Amino acid sequence: MSGPMLELDGVTKHYTTRRGVVRAVESVSLAVQPRSTMALVGESGCGKTTLARMILQLERPTAGAIRFEGQDVAAMRGAALQAYRREVMAVFQDPYSSLNPRLRVGTIIAEPVLAHERPSRAELDKRVAEVLDVVGLPATAARLYPHEFSGGQRQRIAIARALALRPRLMVLDEPVSALDVSIRAQILNLLADIQAEYGLTYLIIAHDLALVEHFSSDVAVIYLGCVAETGPTEQVFAQPRHPYTQALLAAVPLPDPDHVLSEAAALGEIASALDPPAGCRFHPRCPHAMDICRTTRPLAAGSPHITACHLPRTSLP
Repeated sequence: MSGPMLELDGVTKHYTTRRGVVRAVESVSLAVQPRSTMALVGESGCGKTTLARMILQLERPTAGAIRFEGQDVAAMRGAALQAYRREVMAVFQDPYSSLNPRLRVGTIIAEPVLAHERPSRAELDKRVAEVLDVVGLPATAARLYPHEFSGGQRQRIAIARALALRPRLMVLDEPVSALDVSIRAQILNLLADIQAEYGLTYLIIAHDLALVEHFSSDVAVIYLGCVAETGPTEQVFAQPRHPYTQALLAAVPLPDPDHVLSEAAALGEIASALDPPAGCRFHPRCPHAMDICRTTRPLAAGSPHITACHLPRTSLP
């Protein structure tokens, strides 16, 4: 099928609390192409994980639509919903908490298979051994418990569990941030090899911009629940147009003692989603804000490099 594998069309998520309405995600539209890697970046609390949870059907959107190969996920029932749950899997941030410590590795990997299929014992054991081999672990690992493995090995087990149903889309929520620096490259290389071999599509949440630049084909910069900028990673990093994207890139430290951070760095702290600013949500921190920025929300413009800014700047100052 041609066209995006996953589409978010005006997706919004609000939570009602005793303090008021939390506007976690506001009118987000994105398209993830088959066999690509889309990265979601932005400060903590900007709505990245909420978006992932809605894609995984752990949360329902307040408004907007999520479509998988053209089909509205919210309208899926029966076999269509079952198929979607098989084809979209997740790998979470912390391998120490995402694996049940009371279950053997083989049981952990077999759980999603048993939830969707009725294989024989021999078929199940073969499937478990196959995915363990894919992630670089011996078949004997199936008999052990998670505490008998290192952090990097546990994340390999989590990846094996996600692969057991042979999904087509994997949501990776900070998959290496809890690991030692020396192990991160190994896991990323493993994910890249798996994608190349099985033709997977990735949606990755990350804070590490160097990782995003190296690992993703497309990037969406999220600020306070809204998309500030999106496009091919190479273009966005080479010519960031939104002041927030420029601020994120300007804040990346370089291994040079004489390097001085750019003046593009954002001012102040991120606002609360309980009371987001009117107009452009970034305007209180933007060094280039104009009167229109304080009253009118900018529309996304451009293709394929899209920017939501009244005065997009073509490069860092």
